[in-house]
Amino acid sequence: MKLAILFWFYKEPEICENRLQLLKKHNPNLKIFGLYGGKYQEEVFYREKLGKYLDDFFTTKSKDEKRKWIHGDLSILEWFNKRGMSLEWDSIVVIQWDMLVLDSLLKLFQGLGKDQIYFSGLRRLNEEIESRWSWTSPEYNHRKNYLNFKKYIKDQYNYGEQLMCCLYILEVLPKIFLEKFLTVQNREIGMLEYKDPTYAKIFGLKFFKKDFGVLWFQNVPKPLNAHPKEIETKYIQEELAKQNGWRIFHPYYKMWD
Repeated sequence: MKLAILFWFYKEPEICENRLQLLKKHNPNLKIFGLYGGKYQEEVFYREKLGKYLDDFFTTKSKDEKRKWIHGDLSILEWFNKRGMSLEWDSIVVIQWDMLVLDSLLKLFQGLGKDQIYFSGLRRLNEEIESRWSWTSPEYNHRKNYLNFKKYIKDQYNYGEQLMCCLYILEVLPKIFLEKFLTVQNREIGMLEYKDPTYAKIFGLKFFKKDFGVLWFQNVPKPLNAHPKEIETKYIQEELAKQNGWRIFHPYYKMWD
């Protein structure tokens, strides 16, 4: 299997350069494709600054910042449809600009099969999560979109089972998932953190399961956080000192030597 990296970025060029240097250091044999989602007027600057670290550079055409966030998967799909499918890879590890990767991804994802898919924090969207999660709870405005998605997949795919959900921090997407995702007629119904893993199940893909330490509702330190609460430097250093400590951290907004 040919594993590659899709580096997803849109701001903080110095931090992006630092992250790419770290990715190169720990993954010298993996191709790194760039997905830029920032301001168009800064595209040339980012291309000149970061291009030497990248095997390809692609800019998403969407100008809607909210859409890029809630439908970030569609930016990835746009990359795949217009550029990625012609590049050489079997699966991509999606790495965000504010993520620290401090080990070999081949090592961390050892055992990953060619057509397997990975979502951080993957689980069934049970009643407890539905009642507490801002994307699904009756207490939040996003619930209508959630109910529309459930109706859509019931009508289109006869899917009435419990949905799958994740926190869209760290993903490994095989080509077959993106190929099948292109066949979905209305891809903007739903939110990517339950939409993508549920479609993966509908498509019959096998999930690769590994705990990378995702913070859901716990009140304890975890290395992967979907909210903009920075991981403490001391915590990272303590994990690196452990033989089997965590090696991927998100978010982290500082330079790392």
